[in-house]
Amino acid sequence: MQSGEQKNQRIADVIRGWLGWCPDAETRIRREVNKPSEIMDTASRRSSYKGRASDWLGLFRNQMLLLAIWFSVVGYLLLLTIGNTNVDMFFWGLLAGLLLSVFQGIWFWGTMNEVLENGAVFLSTLYDKTTIFITLVICSIPLLLSLSASPVANMMMWNAVLAGFIFIMFWVQLLVVWIWETRVDRHLQSDGLMLSIVKET
Repeated sequence: MQSGEQKNQRIADVIRGWLGWCPDAETRIRREVNKPSEIMDTASRRSSYKGRASDWLGLFRNQMLLLAIWFSVVGYLLLLTIGNTNVDMFFWGLLAGLLLSVFQGIWFWGTMNEVLENGAVFLSTLYDKTTIFITLVICSIPLLLSLSASPVANMMMWNAVLAGFIFIMFWVQLLVVWIWETRVDRHLQSDGLMLSIVKET
């Protein structure tokens, strides 16, 4: 007399003979094989996206782009809120910020050439405090004269000027970085502390 296990085996053999496959076995194998591969594919896809995002954010020009967009949004919101939508004073702020950005862009250019020739430098060297202070004073003299001569000068006017200054501040630096990288056919990267050339792979 056949045992229950032998009967089950014989039934499975008959089904396999009729249909050419065993439903239970294939389902079990598929679960065991496909599940780990799906997990690996998902993990590799996530790591790939994370790596691409990290590489993109590591490029100095992309960091400058994000800063330019962020400060433009902040400046625009300042103008609409505490700046009383004073477009005239906003324009003065744009002009002052543009002048400072051009001067700072020249400093950027020299520092980037130094990175190309001598290797990585501290990111803080891009922002010389004395130079920025002198430039701000020079740019603010005509602005101070015009505001002091105006009988309607108030805090909202200053806020509008500040909004314009913040709005334009990083766009010129972004342009300078883009032009420099195009000319030397190299890319800059930054980890927040050091500025260096991206190594070619």
